[in-house]
Amino acid sequence: MRPADLTPVEIADLLTEAYSQDRRGHGSLKLDTRTALADYLGCDEDVRAEEAAEYWLDVEFIQPCPRDQAHA
Repeated sequence: MRPADLTPVEIADLLTEAYSQDRRGHGSLKLDTRTALADYLGCDEDVRAEEAAEYWLDVEFIQPCPRDQAHA
């Protein structure tokens, strides 16, 4: 799975699944999919611009992207 090839709806579906796993303790998102998505979104400033999404991505889902790995 390449997150860059996903549509916004597909990304939203994966985030919904990840959020469900975090909040409810169950879900079917595989670790490699979650990791790839986290790496992609952690470096995407457009996604991180919304405060609620940024908090969840930074604190609960992933760590912020190091500056030297940020997408141009």
